[in-house]
Amino acid sequence: MIPYTVNIKLAARTLTGTVNLQNKTAVDWGWQGLIAQGCHSSILIIDPNTAQTIQVLERHKANVVKVKWSRENYHHSLSSPYSLRLASADAAGKIIVWDVVSGMAHCEIQEHTKPIQDMDWLWAQDASRDLLLAVHPPNYIVLWNGDTGTKLWKKSYAENILSFSFDPFEPSNLALLTSEGIVFITDFSHSKPPGSGGKKVYIASPHSSPAHSKPAAAQPTGAKKALNKVKVLITNEKPT
Repeated sequence: MIPYTVNIKLAARTLTGTVNLQNKTAVDWGWQGLIAQGCHSSILIIDPNTAQTIQVLERHKANVVKVKWSRENYHHSLSSPYSLRLASADAAGKIIVWDVVSGMAHCEIQEHTKPIQDMDWLWAQDASRDLLLAVHPPNYIVLWNGDTGTKLWKKSYAENILSFSFDPFEPSNLALLTSEGIVFITDFSHSKPPGSGGKKVYIASPHSSPAHSKPAAAQPTGAKKALNKVKVLITNEKPT
């Protein structure tokens, strides 16, 4: 890829102290080489080559829990140039799509008031480059238009959804990690929600599996029982 230069409107701030525990999953290394990191309710844009903070995005009121760079894997031209677009989500359920160059929020999305569990841009951008999938607690996946903030569809499942992952070779395949196991979806589409509940693979606790259970005490055989009876009759001693 041919390198290019952007003029970023810098709005740096001094942030002291450690990050919040809710920021632990708020980090993403983008295709352009920049790192986005959640720090309390702000997002730092860091250049790893110089270890310098080159932009600070401030609009969230709650701690940032997720950040995702837009993929930009579509044909670009002078009329459709590359952009620095970032989606961030906080513990109050708000999603903000940023124009990182200007430091301004492009759109804001709010469905519930609970922390966003996971989100990602759709990697197959032939249909649309603005589609953002998010997990809203406890058991909803919602497809948003990240440009307008419009909700395209919403789907609920029986188990609580923790995160998800797309098949890197087939955009219609999606795996949901739930509190009970994994749900495999094979009919994901940007035009309508999945029609089925998916195929479920339940994950049992390793401590409840037969390999980790304690072996039962060995039962005495017929000959052993007879020998014990003889010992009791002769010595009046109970066998151990």
